Amino acid sequence: MLAARRNGLAELSRTVFWAALAIPACPALVQLFVTAAIVQPRLMSVPFLLIVLRQAVPLALAALGQCLPMIGRSIDLSIGGVIAVVNVTLALPSFSRGPVLLSLAFPLIFGACVGLFNAALIAYVRASSVVVTLGVSVMLVGVSYLVSGGAPGGSVHPFIREIATGRLGMLPVAGILVLVVAAGAAVLLRVSTFGHALQATGASYSAAWLGGIAVRRQLVVAHMLSGLFAGLAGIVLTGYIGTGTLNLGADLVMASIAAVVLGGTSFGGGAGGIVGVVAGAYALTFLANLLTGVGLGKPAQLILQGAIIAGAAALARWRER
Repeated sequence: MLAARRNGLAELSRTVFWAALAIPACPALVQLFVTAAIVQPRLMSVPFLLIVLRQAVPLALAALGQCLPMIGRSIDLSIGGVIAVVNVTLALPSFSRGPVLLSLAFPLIFGACVGLFNAALIAYVRASSVVVTLGVSVMLVGVSYLVSGGAPGGSVHPFIREIATGRLGMLPVAGILVLVVAAGAAVLLRVSTFGHALQATGASYSAAWLGGIAVRRQLVVAHMLSGLFAGLAGIVLTGYIGTGTLNLGADLVMASIAAVVLGGTSFGGGAGGIVGVVAGAYALTFLANLLTGVGLGKPAQLILQGAIIAGAAALARWRER
């Protein structure tokens, strides 16, 4: 009995090891940790690793939403616009001094509505997801300028600040939030009918349609969830900043795609996982801190993000051959 149990544990360990190795973010994290331990040992302290977790939450939330349309062979470039509108809106006096439910509900509902608008054009008009969501993002940035009058400021509700910066013991509240949300997304993707149908849609749109799957409905739900997650990311990011600012969240668009790609989600193909996406967001955030620690800033981060996306596209094409 004991020998059988040991064999079972050994087999489980091997399975987990090879599964983790198949996710690019996992070996990347290991390499980053080893490099940091050599060149910047202070980055490997537990308090700092928890700080990185808190910093990674907005990107992780945006990437969790981004991975859903990407699994369905679509994409959402309107994330930055959603976050920009959420940010300046939450800083308005009617929100910062009003009931907290207003500050929590508006970003989620607004993000879902933007996702529904995107999906209507993508799924039913058959317009390009890149063109549609990019155009919507530009529109939303314009809306954020109108809402703020071109001069954002103000403050946010104290509860929003607490979500972003509060702690439960050593653990950041935002870190706990993203882990709970990621667990729910994993169940949705792996267990629910929607998750299986979305993966089938991404693997082959035509085959899924011929098989009786409501492919348009899957894309609508995926884009609505992407917008909702962007709204949630806007709440946390606004809580960090504590005030309204222009173009907040613009950097998260490409970063979210890079995190999804690092997490092992292919461009379509019906493949992808939630754990890898969170690991990818953490890896990119840790990388940014590491580059800053060694004297390299934003330019190096952007170059690496672009290299990750381009390399993943080339790798996906190579695998198809």
